Amino acid sequence: MIQISLLKRSQTYHGFKIAGHAMFAESGQDIVCAAVSVLAYTALNATHEVAGISTSEMQFKIDEKKGVMTLFIDHANESTSVILKTFEVGILLLLEDFNENISLNYEEV
Repeated sequence: MIQISLLKRSQTYHGFKIAGHAMFAESGQDIVCAAVSVLAYTALNATHEVAGISTSEMQFKIDEKKGVMTLFIDHANESTSVILKTFEVGILLLLEDFNENISLNYEEV
């Protein structure tokens, strides 16, 4: 199962933690893992490209073999919050059909 934690401080999103594999299909054929990966990489890249947060201003870790990705932005702004809220919307949509493969929780940071 892919375990996703959205990191919040008050009502502002500051990042996420993703760990695990969906086990929906074989590696390389797993559409659930692929969907979560696309959402996560899009959020990570948009944080830099759209919100203008430099890579030195964010903490991130990626280990594709272990199925781990983390992103933390200490000084989140309105743009990063919108990006991370959009990430949340995508995950919630996936949960509608794949709740046996994905879990979502919220962590106060």
